Amino acid sequence: PYTDFVAPESLEEVKRLYEGKTTSRVELFVYFRLHKDGRSLPTENKVKVIHYQGRKAAAGICRDITERVEMERRMRESERLAHIGQLTTSLAHEIRNPLSSLKVNIQILLKKLRLDGNDKRRMEIMAQEISRLERILEEMLDFARPVPLELKPTSVNSVVEASIEVMEAKIRQKGLRIKKRLSKRVPKVLMDPDRMEQALINVLLNSIEVLPKGGQIEIVTREDRRDGRMVELRVRDDGPGVPEEDLPYIFDPFFSKKKGTGLGLTNVKKIVEAHGGEVRASLCHPKGMAITMRIPVRR
Repeated sequence: PYTDFVAPESLEEVKRLYEGKTTSRVELFVYFRLHKDGRSLPTENKVKVIHYQGRKAAAGICRDITERVEMERRMRESERLAHIGQLTTSLAHEIRNPLSSLKVNIQILLKKLRLDGNDKRRMEIMAQEISRLERILEEMLDFARPVPLELKPTSVNSVVEASIEVMEAKIRQKGLRIKKRLSKRVPKVLMDPDRMEQALINVLLNSIEVLPKGGQIEIVTREDRRDGRMVELRVRDDGPGVPEEDLPYIFDPFFSKKKGTGLGLTNVKKIVEAHGGEVRASLCHPKGMAITMRIPVRR
């Protein structure tokens, strides 16, 4: 029966529309069709009552609208992000000016006043916190700005090595272990090495923040030929991961359940997609999470 091809979430609605159809007027509706691989695909259906072998029957013409639905979703997402970006830029600029003034004056006071002990430490903490706020503002501005790329043939392995070198002090401070499995066969990719290093550092920071002392971060590079030639960079940690229900949202702007802006992984996604690539997150067994970035070898 036709219901074998209807996804469970649309079954009752489709039954009602087909079995309750009494007029010859063409009606249009959207439902989810069940693909042979188990996926639910958005489908447009035109239904009309006809006479078949002397009996009334409902005939439908189905059209797969997966691409259209995805395009509409991307357009809505683009409009939403553009609005958030404008608001973010405005706020960041308004906050940055008084923050810079505070920082300069604290630095002057630290040099002029002969402070010691707790008083000096309090002033230093104030300066450190202002620097942290400046980094948050920079993240916000990175999110709001388009990503300019300076593309050149680059080895993803060299990006990994450079990023680990930058993060070495933080890694040592927490006593973390780095396990590298870098394929020597990965081809060079047309990419902006500085931007990709920025993306990888954001992913590493995310792992470093959640890992306990002695935790492990595994970094893997390889070539993937399943969907054309892609270079894959995966960062996996053995930390607590995230609740499964949060997984679809971790690349969304300002989504965070820990200290920070919630823009780190958003900017990772933005950089990777600017290279024509894709990024995804997955939970690992028995614990931990993996962030996988895939960049096409040829664009």
